[in-house]
Amino acid sequence: MSRVPQKNIDAVVNALEEFHNRMVETQQFNLQEFFNFMEPKFAEAGYRDTTTPPRCRSNILIIHDCGAGDFVVQTGLIREVRRIYPEAYITLMVSPVAFELAEHCPYADEIIPNLKQFAFTQNFIELYKWCADLSKQLLKNRIDVCYAVAHNPCTPFLMYMCGARSRVSHYIADEKEATWCQDGEVPVPYSLQLATNLFPMFAYGKHAVDICFSLLDHTLHSPVANRSLEIWYTAFEMNIAKSILENAKQKVYALTMGGSGLNRHYPPEKYARLLEIILREDPTATFVILGAGQNDLISAEIVKNTAPEIYEKHVIDLTNRINYRRSAAILSLCDMYIGNDTGTMHVAAAVKCPVLLVSCYSANFPFSHNVSISKYRPYLVPSVVIQPKKALPECEINEPYNHWGCRSMKPHCITQIEPETVYSGFKLLNQRIAEKNIETVYIS
Repeated sequence: MSRVPQKNIDAVVNALEEFHNRMVETQQFNLQEFFNFMEPKFAEAGYRDTTTPPRCRSNILIIHDCGAGDFVVQTGLIREVRRIYPEAYITLMVSPVAFELAEHCPYADEIIPNLKQFAFTQNFIELYKWCADLSKQLLKNRIDVCYAVAHNPCTPFLMYMCGARSRVSHYIADEKEATWCQDGEVPVPYSLQLATNLFPMFAYGKHAVDICFSLLDHTLHSPVANRSLEIWYTAFEMNIAKSILENAKQKVYALTMGGSGLNRHYPPEKYARLLEIILREDPTATFVILGAGQNDLISAEIVKNTAPEIYEKHVIDLTNRINYRRSAAILSLCDMYIGNDTGTMHVAAAVKCPVLLVSCYSANFPFSHNVSISKYRPYLVPSVVIQPKKALPECEINEPYNHWGCRSMKPHCITQIEPETVYSGFKLLNQRIAEKNIETVYIS
């Protein structure tokens, strides 16, 4: 791997800072002026090299910019990049919440945590400055190609500022044109022009995993050899998982009641009722509660207070006691994941644990590639998704329907689902596990 001389890095950094100062003074940003100013600086500093054949590229950057679940769906892409470029020096930039999942990745030579996580700022000047500062860590390598499944407006600017000659990403085909206004609004459509290899997000697959793989399928024309996902935990963590479950009964079910977005939280009182129903049919079952954060702790406490005998005899409560990697090891030993739409659900699918998902996306809403229940459904495992039959009026009248279906900031549409309905999904999922059927089924 070739390192860039410090004077060359400084030349690019100084140019980025000079353009930033110009923006502060004028309160204007023009993309073409930015290109015209920066491209000669990159060229003079030895970036944007056009002489190296694509198959000989040696430095690759993969940018992850969102949550843990989003990182899990990209793990197959990381593995396939390493397969296609076995001699490459691969740098992986990840968000803080995904760092522990990436820490033992065997396919990356360097992992850079994005500690500031300034992804959602609405002030464009601040966004530019943050990306320029972060690019200092990336410019030290002469990056030949950067891959990014972009969720946030910072990512395309990082792709550009890192010096990569080839910048591979996607865009949403119906994204509207916009401009940067005086109030500091981030001009998201500018991201469409900061990549060199760009394609419509949903042109080559409906699942988020397929979208990741399509960066390779349709830009390098290199077929993906293995479309599975991976979780990288250690033998030590597996031994801890086995010791935790050493005294568990015959069937072990993971239960996760948290996750980002309270509208996706199924009431813990109803989960307690579900455990009671399952135990009627299988009185030897064990339930392992996974999750982290205040809401998870509150939910676990509600289950304990609602069904104290079940909690005492049949529950192993690991809330806030183990990290994602140890949770993954636990999930690999479980017979089923039961719970909300969370990053832990994607971890479960990646370790081939069947998924019973309780969703807030109502069955009467349009079902398309751009809704979470479709784009982020459990991947390549037997799975059943439970939906409300119909959205509550406050959500139903608000069109167009949003990504999650339910627009509330608290448990709302999802509260209509009865535990008996979830149990019917539980029985159906056991049937599909026996059949080894990995197609997702939706019931309401």
